[in-house]
Amino acid sequence: MKAAQLIKHGAPGVMEVREVPNPTPGPDDVVVRVRACGLNRLDLWTEQGELPVPITLPRTLGGEMSGEILKMGENVRNWHVGERVAVQSNIFCGKCEFCLQGEESICLNGKLLGVQLDGGFAEQVLVPTAALVHLPDAVDFKTSAGLTLAGSTAMHMLTKRTQVCVGDWVLVIAGASGVGSAAIQIAKHLGAYVIATGSTEAKREFSKQLGADYAIDITATDWPAEVRKITSKRGVDVVVEHVGGDVLLGCFNCLARGGTIVTCGATAGREVCLKLWSFFVKEQKLVGSYGRNRADIKATLDLAAKGVIKAAIHQTYPLDQTVQAFADLRDRRVQGKAVILP
Repeated sequence: MKAAQLIKHGAPGVMEVREVPNPTPGPDDVVVRVRACGLNRLDLWTEQGELPVPITLPRTLGGEMSGEILKMGENVRNWHVGERVAVQSNIFCGKCEFCLQGEESICLNGKLLGVQLDGGFAEQVLVPTAALVHLPDAVDFKTSAGLTLAGSTAMHMLTKRTQVCVGDWVLVIAGASGVGSAAIQIAKHLGAYVIATGSTEAKREFSKQLGADYAIDITATDWPAEVRKITSKRGVDVVVEHVGGDVLLGCFNCLARGGTIVTCGATAGREVCLKLWSFFVKEQKLVGSYGRNRADIKATLDLAAKGVIKAAIHQTYPLDQTVQAFADLRDRRVQGKAVILP
């Protein structure tokens, strides 16, 4: 089969589309024929070698995949060849205290497809059956690949790590990103007023098309003041943040008393200096969010099947243009999701 494999770390790294052996399922595994696989910021971090986990090269990246079951191990039950599936990229043990609570995203023994294990930028991928999720008939492969990781991450942030209520103000950082584009739609579905940020007029307009009530320029010197102005100086109840660095600190100036910042990334910086006085005086919360659970994926696909949320797909690329897709995401030319079609 063909696979786009990372050969050497870097920004850009060295990546080649090459012929590799077809995967063979173990007793409890399946082989999925990959029809679509979304590109994520996580893939860039893996390419650059910036994740705090050992990565053996060559590695097939890609963790947001959908397709059909091609082969099954001898112990596999309740699935059949040809069945349409989405894949949960965070592989979990199912035995630790967190897995037993349904919190697979913080499994003590977790691994990621496309990071420690080969992922979906390939014609086939090996997957434990525990990571399979039924793909509703109304959801096509591209939509699943645009929502299964980024969309369910936003779902986890807005419904599990914090709870958005009707009438809340929600600030979505980088509304044109994969997580941001899903967060706008989910927050609106939950009854919130949404402010999104964007670095260009095109990205701000894109956020409005997804449902944001307001879109502001995050490159402005005092962008939090615009958030305060929109909310009549009150501030927002929830911030969906995945940039880190100075952007995260700026979010505290946007936050209402008792408000919550929920963060799932640190693209612009992993260390910040937090002023504790106003943080505890205003009883604010900073909440980490990592990945998603099966329930989040199912909830996201269910809303997609009902037409409530859509995958904001910027462009699709054939497998042999994977390097170009990485370049487009790295250079911030992607609005929404880039999707590889093996």
